[in-house]
Amino acid sequence: MKVTIKDIAREAGVSHPTVSKALNGAPGVSEDIRKKIVAIADRLNYVPNLAAKRLVDRKTNSIGLIWPKIEGLFFYHLGLQIQKEAASRGLDVIMSLAEPPDALRIFNEHFVDEIVFWCPPGWLPSVEFIKQRELFHGNMLLMGGGRMEQTHYIGVNRKDAAYEAVRYLASQGHRKLTFLGNRSDKLTGFTQGLLELRLDYHDHYFVAIEPGDSVTEDKLIDLFESADRPTAFVVDSQTYAFELLKLFRKRKIRIPQDFSLVVYDDIPEMERMEVPLTTVGPSIYKLATAALDILTGRDGRGEGKYADVEIGCEMHIRKSVGRIQLETRAENA
Repeated sequence: MKVTIKDIAREAGVSHPTVSKALNGAPGVSEDIRKKIVAIADRLNYVPNLAAKRLVDRKTNSIGLIWPKIEGLFFYHLGLQIQKEAASRGLDVIMSLAEPPDALRIFNEHFVDEIVFWCPPGWLPSVEFIKQRELFHGNMLLMGGGRMEQTHYIGVNRKDAAYEAVRYLASQGHRKLTFLGNRSDKLTGFTQGLLELRLDYHDHYFVAIEPGDSVTEDKLIDLFESADRPTAFVVDSQTYAFELLKLFRKRKIRIPQDFSLVVYDDIPEMERMEVPLTTVGPSIYKLATAALDILTGRDGRGEGKYADVEIGCEMHIRKSVGRIQLETRAENA
């Protein structure tokens, strides 16, 4: 026989609203009573009926964000923009940096209505995540990479972003370029640009930085001292860009006089640098607006259909790219 809140209330000698408050961490219950109720619930193996509670409590008008534990300003700005966009539509936002199955469990316990989950490319759900997903009765939106059945999806065209960075640098006369970052679809787009635009091959066209590693001088010392060094960098992310700029300052390297720079990640800080950086990447505002349009049904999608959207990247040209003069290229040919 299934244990109910009324069973716990009868044994604890309290009202069932008191039991509900105690089990949900709501105010209005003393700590001693709360501990007593939780102990009885554990002993009786009480399992809350989330679906029934949702019918009773109705909607909470809240969105849960399952966010990556990555030190990066892009995710800070995107989370903030989603919060602003949600607030303008009368919705609250709760963010969790816990592991995805734990975050989903927490959102289930707090009856969150909708969930936005930023997951990396190639992400696959664990057994624990799938179990919690089956308990969740709202809409889920995956952003950034991985896919899952019966969820909305917003992807980012990173490959074309890197390709556009190469094309822009080539238009400014640059023929020797270096990609600094991970092996990813951005590198694929970069390489495609080199091949299609017939740019020069050189030994330092790719400096690999493994995920979790930093841009250090030992990774670039050969490039800095090479007679065949590039004239421009395409940088994988704002994190790597900040680390590269630190090395440039140490070695008194100037932008764009010594190297031109295009950075993937369009965040406000890039425009505020001493030399404002040219960027390519998805619009944070468009990502947030698209997410809220999907979750609130304002995206024009037919009823019962799951959204599958790709956000293109935009280039913002600033002062970090210099033009290579034709006569200089002729001398170096």
